[in-house]
Amino acid sequence: MKKNTRYLLQSLFAFTVITILFSSCIKDTLKRTRTYTMYTPVYKERAVVLNSINGNASEAIDQAGKIYVKDNFIYLNEVNKGIHVIDNSNPASPQRVAFLSIPGNTDIAIKGHTLYADMYSDLVAVDITDIHNTKITSTISNFFPGRAQFYGHATNFNEMIVVDWIKKDTTVEINDYVTPPVPGTCNGCYFATLSSSADAIKSSSTGTAGSMAGMVLMKDHLYAITEMHSLGIVDITNETTPKLDTSFFAGFDLQTIFPFEDKLFLGSAIGMFMFDVSDPVHPVAVGEFSHGRACDPVITDGHYAYVTLHAGDGCGGSSNELDVIDVNDLKNSKLVKTYPLTKPTGLSKDGDLLFICDGTDVKVYNAANPADLQLLQKITSKDPYDVISGDKKAMVVCPDGLYQYDYSDVSNIKQLSFFSIKN
Repeated sequence: MKKNTRYLLQSLFAFTVITILFSSCIKDTLKRTRTYTMYTPVYKERAVVLNSINGNASEAIDQAGKIYVKDNFIYLNEVNKGIHVIDNSNPASPQRVAFLSIPGNTDIAIKGHTLYADMYSDLVAVDITDIHNTKITSTISNFFPGRAQFYGHATNFNEMIVVDWIKKDTTVEINDYVTPPVPGTCNGCYFATLSSSADAIKSSSTGTAGSMAGMVLMKDHLYAITEMHSLGIVDITNETTPKLDTSFFAGFDLQTIFPFEDKLFLGSAIGMFMFDVSDPVHPVAVGEFSHGRACDPVITDGHYAYVTLHAGDGCGGSSNELDVIDVNDLKNSKLVKTYPLTKPTGLSKDGDLLFICDGTDVKVYNAANPADLQLLQKITSKDPYDVISGDKKAMVVCPDGLYQYDYSDVSNIKQLSFFSIKN
């Protein structure tokens, strides 16, 4: 009996110790902290925003996005805030002349004297005849439905618009059984901190967009990626009053659009989709090219398509490369060659010269033989995002500013100017 009692006491003691240790482990596992960047939206009445498009030309540039070039002007997107207008009559000394305050803006296109821009879920047409006194002439509401869900959360989006965000780092105590708020749901507006990255130049009725464009013009129609899988078509015959024609499924995970003659080349996270738009409002799918999952800008010269793939940035995958694709027969496009790269993004082509933003450089290739690209030069930059080339000049967007180069002598490329983004 004494032996049984002693055994029982030993077992009880062991159980107690294990329980204490286990409880301690649970406590250590559950009780911890996590730091978030909290963004609180700042709203303004929609009517006020629409009537306040003419902003301050000296507005600070915090995050540059896409670029658009027309005549002697550069239109530089300030991500989700608007468009900086830069007079580039003298590329050695570009001068900012205006700022179009368009909340939620990421894309730009211009026909004649009308600029088209996304304003969150809406498409707005802006009369830029007098760049210092612009006005919105027309709006197509909910043209980009995928963006309304995020930015129209806490109030009536038809009456109020998010014009800014108040940023504040906050540390909260959490446990493993509490799921952190998901970016975009704005449940209390907590967002996990994320790192953000952003052919010839000639005078015409329309301008030139970079390879990262999600909205382009072809003759009297505007084509735009309205949400991840859809392409919207807008009739701009009357440029000041665009009219929605249609929207249709154009492929999965669409990211960029590149127009060439009567064809559209859509870059996506899974491949490239090609459409014939000889009939502008009835695009016909004429081919596609699949690749591993990655972010995917694309350009073409009509004979070959050049596709840069890079991993991360929400696209997934691990590929960092350039795919050269023979598109002479769109229905039977075929891979010519794959070139390994560091982390390529935007690209541009001028004749036989191919420019690729890759890592910390803009790489310049001789592309006379697409199956055997020859690296000619590297332009050292700070994480270049996109490039537009033409007329022996290249414009490169980087996190710190807009660079311009003269490549009339490829062996001796000269920097013409630097337009600082961070003021």
